[in-house]
Amino acid sequence: MITQRARYFILGGILFLFIGFWNFPGNYFLILLGVIFILASVISIPFFEASVDVSKDLILERTYDKDKVFVNEFIHITIKIKNVGTRDYDYIEVYDIYPPQAFTLVLGENWMGTRIDAGGEITFSYILQARLRGVYNLGPAKLIVRDRLGFHVEDTGIDVITETLVYPDFQDIRRMQAFAGKRRQGIIYGIHSHKQKGLGAEFYGIRQYTSGDEFRRIDWKATAKTRKLMTREFESEKNIRVLILLDVSNTMTRGKFEEDKLEYSIRATILLANLALERRDQVGLLLFSNKTHYFVEPSAGNRQVYTIMENLSRVQAKGKKVLMEAIDYAVKRIPKASFFFIITDCENVKDEFVEALKIARSYKHQCIIISPFGPWFEGRPEELSNIDMALTTAVSEELWEKRLELKKKAGQFGVDIIDVGPADFFPIVITEYQKAKKKGTGLV
Repeated sequence: MITQRARYFILGGILFLFIGFWNFPGNYFLILLGVIFILASVISIPFFEASVDVSKDLILERTYDKDKVFVNEFIHITIKIKNVGTRDYDYIEVYDIYPPQAFTLVLGENWMGTRIDAGGEITFSYILQARLRGVYNLGPAKLIVRDRLGFHVEDTGIDVITETLVYPDFQDIRRMQAFAGKRRQGIIYGIHSHKQKGLGAEFYGIRQYTSGDEFRRIDWKATAKTRKLMTREFESEKNIRVLILLDVSNTMTRGKFEEDKLEYSIRATILLANLALERRDQVGLLLFSNKTHYFVEPSAGNRQVYTIMENLSRVQAKGKKVLMEAIDYAVKRIPKASFFFIITDCENVKDEFVEALKIARSYKHQCIIISPFGPWFEGRPEELSNIDMALTTAVSEELWEKRLELKKKAGQFGVDIIDVGPADFFPIVITEYQKAKKKGTGLV
């Protein structure tokens, strides 16, 4: 393909020929100049085509320091181009393509223009910052080869694609983990163990020795002080089974970009799962809309939180909200009493929603519904015009009336629907988990 420069040369050649032939017998100098301009641009095309074979000569390799990152973390990408042919390339441009909606270029450039000799190689690198959770492809790459005069160019795509998984924002978990001790966490978040005497590892207290107590648990210092045999008691903690049912229907995406109900719900799911797993509870995940999308069986394994996050990373909201199928799927796989944490906006629900809760309760499952209220996520008052504010208020009142009616129906089966907004979403999730922990039902 000829470049813009070549087109200008051809137009210049035609212009010189026209002027040269304008006056008979003609200006031979301008005619010759016009012929040279045209031939230089056109005749060199087959020579250029014969001198390049990008698909065989040039090989591109993409490497990076990690293929799985969290939102706001960085990926260091290195591009290496090798010339395995026998031709020299005077000028090439290499562009490595990435999805701009998901990543921000924070350091370096994702392209390079240079010369590469036969048998040689070039390397460049750049750093991206992940912005949105999901599964994304880095690539393909774009390779442009030009001749020395810049008259001809060959544009080729190199089909080298690398999949990258971006986990949801983990800052809430990190913030919680910054408080190292359980005591500190209890002060800040209200986290307290549901204690009972048993054979655990944490100290519970000292009491007088009774027949049948193990001698290894006798506290000799306390015995010396009281002159009576005293024994140490240790606490054990009741572990519960938790299944998080996350609504991924279309209504969950309404709200400000990157801060809608679904994104907050995903972060809350990770927070709840991580908190429960740290307390040695079994945690599972079920994603639903009008069908079940992913199911992670409850487990207390070390890798469970990453399995859950990987499934959450791939979530794409779609379909209507049908809770019945999700509950039916869950009760068939978890027959023992458990805690069902259902995170849904409760919008566009039908009678089957309450019937599904009734079925879950009939299987002795405890249901806690954490419900992000749409208008609290969809726009801040200071960002709305007077007309938008009036419409938002009207919609809010209508949604609230429907929600109150739904709460009344769910309450008949002992199910609470707890309204949350961006400010109190995470604290409420933690509080409700602690309430479930204290109840002690759904024991593992």
